Amino acid sequence: MEDSQFWVVLPKPMAKGEQYTVTTNYAGPNAVTDEGNGNYYPVTREHWYPNSANGHLGEYTTYDLTFRSPKGIKVVATGNPVGEATEGGHEVSSWKSDVPMTVAGFNLGDFKKEESKLDKPEMLVQSYANSGPPNMITGVQNTGALGSMSTVLLNKKALAEGVLALRVYSDYFGELPYKRLAMTQQTATNYGQSWPELVYLPITYLFDDTTRHYIGLDDPRGYFTVVAPHEVAHQWWGHDIGFNSYRDQWMSEGFAEMSASLYVQAIYSKEPQKFTKFWSDERELMTTRNKEGLRPIDAGPITMGYRLSNSREGFDIYRRLIYPKGAYILHMVRMMMWDRKDGDQRFKQTMQDFVATYAGRAATTEDFKTMVEKHMTPAMDLEGNHKMDWFFNEYVYGTALPSYKFDSSFETAPNGDVVLAFTLMQSGVDANFRMLVPIYLEWSNGQITRLGSARPIGNMTVDQKIPLAGVKEKPRRAFINYHSDVLASN
Repeated sequence: MEDSQFWVVLPKPMAKGEQYTVTTNYAGPNAVTDEGNGNYYPVTREHWYPNSANGHLGEYTTYDLTFRSPKGIKVVATGNPVGEATEGGHEVSSWKSDVPMTVAGFNLGDFKKEESKLDKPEMLVQSYANSGPPNMITGVQNTGALGSMSTVLLNKKALAEGVLALRVYSDYFGELPYKRLAMTQQTATNYGQSWPELVYLPITYLFDDTTRHYIGLDDPRGYFTVVAPHEVAHQWWGHDIGFNSYRDQWMSEGFAEMSASLYVQAIYSKEPQKFTKFWSDERELMTTRNKEGLRPIDAGPITMGYRLSNSREGFDIYRRLIYPKGAYILHMVRMMMWDRKDGDQRFKQTMQDFVATYAGRAATTEDFKTMVEKHMTPAMDLEGNHKMDWFFNEYVYGTALPSYKFDSSFETAPNGDVVLAFTLMQSGVDANFRMLVPIYLEWSNGQITRLGSARPIGNMTVDQKIPLAGVKEKPRRAFINYHSDVLASN
């Protein structure tokens, strides 16, 4: 073999139900690198790991894995641990998956472990961090600029965020088929990764802001706040439910990104500005021009996936479009389904139905569209055909980005009730563009309530007066997009 592509040509076609065993042996020095002090980095994680993905996360099988590692070096892998032993100078561990999975992976190191067992969802959550720092961190410490950079001290942080994310997502999406999840430190500084039952967290996630600033990894967009919940969300989006092709991969990354917003909103409920900033950052990623002079949102539909990244438009397009726009699409569905009485109940039913229907197999964009149509509200039926074509054509298969201008005032009706007078101008779209634009009121006590939604079509201005029955005291103000309900340029 001279590359990662491996093919087997059988001597004859296999009959239905027939089994065939293929045994291979291969070795090499570049699969895992020694980063010092018991830290190891799995370099070729996308090439030599056993997987059935075939270019997408949509084919499932079970795995039975056995690892041999140097004594004192612990392996953590996908599946459940079914055996541990010491043979000579090696640690031997065996792992077996209870349910079919798309990929198998592992992490290893001189790990210290924290764990917590949840009753609902029923899940064993573990967190692993290395006892000693890798060589790159030792070099920084030796300058005398910083004190301890031990990741073990913050191991409980990864455990807590894993537990909290599982609880939030299980409530929204339903429980997973897996019964364990390991949050593990890796030496990479700028990315996380998710495998079934196993999460990689960048070592810098376990540093404080001062340390990250010193090594040049400031975090203006809050990446380190959401990297753990984002990767945990992939247990649903990408693993429990696969994606059929690169055209559907936006659901995996976008849904995981949107899930992180649910985590932020739930965990930081007393700091709503964090949720607001999350969506402001997402919009900025899509609408700020890259070094090639292109706004990612103009590059093409998200269903083009990684094909949008190229030398002409920029190789950063995939990250700056697929993640945030995919997140926004799901967020807009959530906001359209939100109800003043039942809150997120309809959205939860939609997502739980989607998970239950497609668990253990690949889903397509059209599968998700059909599920949204199954649960859509009457207000979402803007074309009167019980279809969501209008929305998917605009944001999934298109590159629309509306602009809005909202002005309002309050009057008093003859009976003393307050009347809201407003104008809403929608622009920058084609003649068929439709949207539900929620209108909010802020009261004198600071409370925010959702009044209803305007329904502009094309480049038009909605000019309307709405009596607020029984309301005698004028609200402080009226405004739109309080929860970043609509992806727009402003």
